[in-house]
Amino acid sequence: MGLYRSICYSVEDAFVKMMTRKKDPAMVREKVMTYRSEKENKKHVKKSKNKIGS
Repeated sequence: MGLYRSICYSVEDAFVKMMTRKKDPAMVREKVMTYRSEKENKKHVKKSKNKIGS
């Protein structure tokens, strides 16, 4: 799963870089990292709720 995630993140980074050429790269990178961390947190919360409920 780690290999798949790293490939997806690389492709996503290239796409974001292409789409946001004229914007501040540091700001864009921060937004992407925030989005990814929120997504991971939601996944962990959902997993823990499923474990508790089962």
